[in-house]
Amino acid sequence: MRPAQGLSDLRVLALILVAAIAAWAVPLAPLAAAPSQTLPQASAAAAIQHVQVLSQQIGPRPTGSAADARAADYIAEQFRRFGYAVERQTFPILFFDELSPPTVTVTAPQAATLRALALIFSAPTPAEGLDAELVDAGLGREEDRQGRRLEGKIALVQRGEVRFSIKVANAAAAGAQAVIVSNNQPGPPQAGTLVEPSRIPAVMVSQDDGQRLQQLLRAGPVRVRVHVNTIIERRTSQNVIGIKRGTRSPNEIVVVGGHADSVKQSPGANDNASGIAAVLEAARILAAVPTARTIHFIGFGAEEIGLIGSRFYVQNRMGTVIGMVNMDMVGRGPSLMVGNAGNDTSIVELIERVATRLEIRVSRFRLREAASDHSSFEQAGIPAVFLHTGDDEALHTPGDVFDRVSPQLVAQAASLAAGTALELANR
Repeated sequence: MRPAQGLSDLRVLALILVAAIAAWAVPLAPLAAAPSQTLPQASAAAAIQHVQVLSQQIGPRPTGSAADARAADYIAEQFRRFGYAVERQTFPILFFDELSPPTVTVTAPQAATLRALALIFSAPTPAEGLDAELVDAGLGREEDRQGRRLEGKIALVQRGEVRFSIKVANAAAAGAQAVIVSNNQPGPPQAGTLVEPSRIPAVMVSQDDGQRLQQLLRAGPVRVRVHVNTIIERRTSQNVIGIKRGTRSPNEIVVVGGHADSVKQSPGANDNASGIAAVLEAARILAAVPTARTIHFIGFGAEEIGLIGSRFYVQNRMGTVIGMVNMDMVGRGPSLMVGNAGNDTSIVELIERVATRLEIRVSRFRLREAASDHSSFEQAGIPAVFLHTGDDEALHTPGDVFDRVSPQLVAQAASLAAGTALELANR
């Protein structure tokens, strides 16, 4: 799952593209009760095994990497084991990598080295780095740079309010040489994406280190040296689709999906091996159950760098998609949460009824911004629901490990997704 602040203005173009084909989406019929079918019980042991393979055996799965491809192969292999036809959708992506860890060093008034992460798609610095005066640029908004001279300086901005791409673009437009983003929550710096290559280098430091820099600035001039060694090149990623063909309306499709990629520095156990595990377990328990409509079980690629895989699927879908269940971070928290960001809450209400029938506790939440793959469907006018377990302090960090994931929560997510997909497919 991506932090909301990491979205770029390219999303506006994506909205236009998907809106142009939104007329293909068919509204759901009124939520009449579907014929009840008894499903096999989801297996917590089977689900957690998928998490173990993805997060421990394969490990971090940045988009376009060899590990990303191994994860796709694993997902395809599981779908075939369940008896599904498998299709892969490949699409171009910009691959980003750090050739060495970035550094932020305070050179005056006193020497200090800070831990930093490069924002995804950050430009590199010159080989010797950039050494310049630091300037506090607030939240990095247009109005925050009024009265501040950033030309030739390094801008310190706070995370929040506006996307990373806007903060960095505003600083670059004002002549800044680089941007340091101070995290707005405790813990180590977290990965974030600029979605497209930036004009100037951009890194994130922890909230504590950001506050230290602000304290130094209040006392007088501060100089810092920033070094970023990154590459950006064109590669491909893929969506892996397990196809359960419908018996009566095969061109009408229900989607159950989650993203398979992670950020580079994280094993991605909760984000999002847990969601893929729930997709695979839902596929297993529905394998022998006939459905009128087709169901596509999908491991999406390139979610972490801008929902690229799910947007590609929506723009190139093989039939009329009538609804979508997205699972992202379903393995860590007190209970499952259901919600979306659109105006159509029909599937949210449906999944709540399925939860009641299965005696699974859920709570409803509301998203303000696109933050996961369901958004690509909602933007095309397709009803969707986001199944989630809430914020995770280890998001996008090395701490997102296998041992923190609850097998029971992942199995519950699989049961909810399977029950909801079954009702949608037979309504």
